[in-house]
Amino acid sequence: DEDYIILEEEIDPHYTPSAQEIAEYAEWLGLDADRDASLLWICIEGLKAPLPENWKPVQDLGTNEIYYFNLATGESTWDHPCDEHYIRVFEEER
Repeated sequence: DEDYIILEEEIDPHYTPSAQEIAEYAEWLGLDADRDASLLWICIEGLKAPLPENWKPVQDLGTNEIYYFNLATGESTWDHPCDEHYIRVFEEER
């Protein structure tokens, strides 16, 4: 009996992150929404980023939480695989 299900990523071309989503992601990335207001584009881009090749969202059926799994390497992570890229972009832009 499997305790997870591999999902297909659904991309909504009309998705616009809410102010709350942007604020929460900004905080997670380490941006100060006031001081770094000119860098909030990084948050929007990060929230809209599709998964890289070979990555799939996976739902843990025990907890219903979503994590990410790389079908090619077997690597898994709770954070979106692109998050580290956007942390680096923020650090470079700041």
